Amino acid sequence: MGKSAPSPPPAPDPNALISAQADANRITQFTPYGNLLFGYVGDQGQFVQGQAPEDSDFQSAAFTQETPFQTQMRAATEGTGLGLGNLAFERVTGQTVVGQNPDGSPIFADDPDFQNPFRTSPTLSGITAAQETDPTAGLQAFQQNISSDAALPSALDTSGLTALTSDPEGFRTNIEQTLFNRQLGLLQPEFTRQRNTLEQNLADRGIPITSEAYDDSINRLETQQNEQLQRLAQQATLAAGQESDRLVNQARNIRAQQFGEQAATGEFGLARQGQAFSQAAANTQLANAARQQQVADQLLSNQIANQSRQRQIAERQALRGQGFNELAALLGGPQVQQASFFAPGSVDVLGAFGAQQAAQQNAYNQAMANRSANLGGLFGLAGNLGAAYLLR
Repeated sequence: MGKSAPSPPPAPDPNALISAQADANRITQFTPYGNLLFGYVGDQGQFVQGQAPEDSDFQSAAFTQETPFQTQMRAATEGTGLGLGNLAFERVTGQTVVGQNPDGSPIFADDPDFQNPFRTSPTLSGITAAQETDPTAGLQAFQQNISSDAALPSALDTSGLTALTSDPEGFRTNIEQTLFNRQLGLLQPEFTRQRNTLEQNLADRGIPITSEAYDDSINRLETQQNEQLQRLAQQATLAAGQESDRLVNQARNIRAQQFGEQAATGEFGLARQGQAFSQAAANTQLANAARQQQVADQLLSNQIANQSRQRQIAERQALRGQGFNELAALLGGPQVQQASFFAPGSVDVLGAFGAQQAAQQNAYNQAMANRSANLGGLFGLAGNLGAAYLLR
């Protein structure tokens, strides 16, 4: 009959795929700082370069091979690092490495005077205290009012001035009466002497007192004296008018002089008050300027003290941090230059096997499709022959 059906492609071996993937990505590298070798771990735990024997369970391994220079550098660096580590240990614990035990461990000696600087809390003892003094404490209060001991003069006092008459007519009448009485006092003795002389003359002439001649003589004398008194009164009136005018003008002049003196005194008081006020204002300004200067000086003193405090704190922090920085430097130590290997591009072995598997699967599928088509043609030919036989 025909050919038998083709067999499907076999499944890939995963172990073979893993081994092929690992072998493809293991690239031996050579650098000035060392080489990167690939192999497996031997039965003694040693590194064996190359491929492990087939059907073995040896573990794959990689080995960094130092150059002779790198070996010397590493030994020197490790020795230096060990020394720096011991020195750092001494700085922290106060113990000094004085020897080495047979097993290689260090022998330490304690320092009785050692104080661990890293276990001591920082303190502000001895540092200038922060200045928070009120700059206005103890200062004179700010001057807001201007005071002066000189009192302002009040209104002019006219009570002590020469009084002016409020009744000029009465004042003139009083003067007139005074002048008249003064002159009358001078004439009265003369009038008495004239009467006595006349009476004596009449008596000597034998004229009786009850006679008409006697009365006529006496009447004529009294008439003359009355006329003289009237002239005296008129003169007193004229003189009183002149004297009253003179006295009134004199009082007015004196009062004006007194008023002027008082006005000048008031002006002097005002000038003195103004000068005192100006002096008080200047003193107030000077006092306030002095207060502001004192406040500024106190603020500057506080600022200088606080800056000094900050500087002292910074210095103490720097001294404390210096120990930590030295310890960090000791612990860091020198570093050996390590070999730097490149990462090779990963070879996609699984992808290659997958592509091969897919191609084989496609070939198998095509072969199966062709076989099915051939079988279908044979079945169709047999059916046609059978139908022709029946129609015959």
